[in-house]
Amino acid sequence: MAANTATSLTEIDFDGIKNNLKLFLQNNNTIRDYDFAGSNINTLLDILSYNTYLNNFYLNMIANEMFLDTATTRDAIVSHIKELNYVPRSFHSAKAVINIQVFPEGSPSQIVLPKFSEFTTTVAGSSLVFSTQDSLTIKPSQNSSGNTVYVANNVDIFEGKKVEEFFTVSSNNFVAEIANEGVDTRHLEVNIKESQASSVNANWTKAETLFGLSSSSNSYFLEPTQGNKFRVTFGDGTFGKKPVQGNILKLTYRNSSGNTGNNAKIFNSGTIDGHSNVVVSTVTNSLGGLEIESIEDIKFNAPKSFQVQERAVTSNDYKILAQKEFPQIKNVLAFGGEQMTPPQYGKVILAVDLADADGVPESLKKSVADFFKKRSPVSIDTEVIIPEFLHLDIKGTTVYNITDTAQAPSAIASKASAALLSFAESNINGFDVTYRNSKALSAIDASDNSIVSTELVVRLFKKITPSSTLSSSYAIDFNNELEPDDILNTSTTLKRLYLPAIESSLFTFGGSSSAFFIDDGAGGLKVVKADSNDKIVELLANAGTVDYTTGKVNINSILITAFSGTNVDIFARTKKRDITTSKGSILQLNSEDISITANAERL
Repeated sequence: MAANTATSLTEIDFDGIKNNLKLFLQNNNTIRDYDFAGSNINTLLDILSYNTYLNNFYLNMIANEMFLDTATTRDAIVSHIKELNYVPRSFHSAKAVINIQVFPEGSPSQIVLPKFSEFTTTVAGSSLVFSTQDSLTIKPSQNSSGNTVYVANNVDIFEGKKVEEFFTVSSNNFVAEIANEGVDTRHLEVNIKESQASSVNANWTKAETLFGLSSSSNSYFLEPTQGNKFRVTFGDGTFGKKPVQGNILKLTYRNSSGNTGNNAKIFNSGTIDGHSNVVVSTVTNSLGGLEIESIEDIKFNAPKSFQVQERAVTSNDYKILAQKEFPQIKNVLAFGGEQMTPPQYGKVILAVDLADADGVPESLKKSVADFFKKRSPVSIDTEVIIPEFLHLDIKGTTVYNITDTAQAPSAIASKASAALLSFAESNINGFDVTYRNSKALSAIDASDNSIVSTELVVRLFKKITPSSTLSSSYAIDFNNELEPDDILNTSTTLKRLYLPAIESSLFTFGGSSSAFFIDDGAGGLKVVKADSNDKIVELLANAGTVDYTTGKVNINSILITAFSGTNVDIFARTKKRDITTSKGSILQLNSEDISITANAERL
């Protein structure tokens, strides 16, 4: 047989394999002149090629599943992350905060709200059950009218029906697999009693590592298993106590509906401690409900979690752990308290931005602080703050060559706006970022080949929400040097000719519904309006001060009786085209704050 020099080892698709087999046979002296295409041998080649192709496919899949970064099946990924001691996030129950008033018959000394007391609600047509995590004793108190009331304020309730599972320990290496994929493992309770007849239950606590465990430690371990399920394992008698045969294991948990439980607003209660006259009011709508961790997130988070090793030392440690433990956190910035003004030594500051939520509930702040207390160096406290949002307002004019495109000006303008928004999502929206005007212009120019030039007018703005009944003062820090115009003369200056460093949207003041703030070019702030001749008319001479160097604006106490929308926008014109943010601030550009006009020219 002649040597086969034509075979390619890289051709692993069906046609490539078949061609290789043909070449191999043609190089065989016995049948080299045979017509393969019109013979039964062609069918045999098809079978051999198909079988080889399938084997190659399966071998390739097996090879992919052997490594975390190329694995695609959840079971294979789960197997890999066990080596990293990583436990994926289970379903998270949404949490709401409520106030409870009970109006009993008679005057009981107390009213007991048991653990897992249920409250019902409806979200998007789905009936859901929320329940308390802890038992609560409500003592009588006196209201402002001198009446006796039974009130429990700021009670946390979590979505999901209570589930109890029982197991009999049957072997030395007993493992209890949790039946429901919807288990919220954060609230899993593990209890063991010696036998069915025993009335003494021992609570077992979850262990993250073997550190600190002894043979008498009532500790269990949680690990993922096939599908989306979890299982409970125990120690070996040296590191952690080992249950013995005949012990009765009880698992108690909530079967969560994940993000379905978010945004519940109204809750109803049945009887509490035998009392049916119960009024429930909502303090905080439900939020924080999450689906089980996706395989993409697992592949991203597991290696990083392994690097951190469940301890918070560097700022990156805080960020990784915060977003792993509290996935509702969209963005987080960690920095030392010494960088605050004034400095706060011995603290780590976490500026937290939540997804699809305004502000950060106090309960979440406490949960985050408690979480890091166990993982931070001794004597270091963690404080969670709400970031300040610094917004961009961008108006631009784009010129494009009409000979290079048949598109209408509106289409070019839409492309430019979309490119600017995409640029913002990748480069701006977040902590500790800088807006680069040149890069923004480049992004717009690249959006269509016909665009030849773009000019942008960029302003910063912050939002204030005045009370319509109370006078309020405001301190605003733009953290960028501002550019004043010439000195404002309210006798002669026309609004269209004046370029203020500070300007606001319209509001109602002193009977005028078209009032707005404006700086005078000399460090003063006024409330003015524009008359029918476009001349600036002064309504309040001393409305505040402006520091053009630091970007700080102070608005004196003022009563704004009405305004359009949900807030008044305070705009600032910066001296430099590149804009920076301060610690704990988020720079943000939204679609509604972009306005691009396209002009066609024949070039």
